[in-house]
Amino acid sequence: MYKIAKYGALALGAISVILWLVLSMSDAQSVQEFMNNASLQWLFILMYVLLAIAIIAVVVSALINILASPKALKKTLIYTGGFIVILLLSYVFSSGNDATEKWVGAGLIAFYILALVAVGALVAANVKKALMR
Repeated sequence: MYKIAKYGALALGAISVILWLVLSMSDAQSVQEFMNNASLQWLFILMYVLLAIAIIAVVVSALINILASPKALKKTLIYTGGFIVILLLSYVFSSGNDATEKWVGAGLIAFYILALVAVGALVAANVKKALMR
């Protein structure tokens, strides 16, 4: 399974480099001209197909690993629930009348909360490590 994933990732990486080279060497002057370029349309379709394959592979792999262990399933549900609570609180505390403004505010608040949690976890881990010595 690991070899398949490894070679699949290498193939996706090579295709991505080729797509990047083709797109960066394009002589399109504007975004609209670039998007209407018929020779690049198939590259965008291929990009979406590769993105779908990558997302499906990640979801299937995660589900296989989670369902293999009940402890992993419990942890995943706890962390997912915590993340949803943070998103809901962020949305409640965000300001703005327009839906877009409200979601942008919620995203920023969620980012700040998650950044604080990450920094706190790093500090706690380092303090615990220092005290264990």
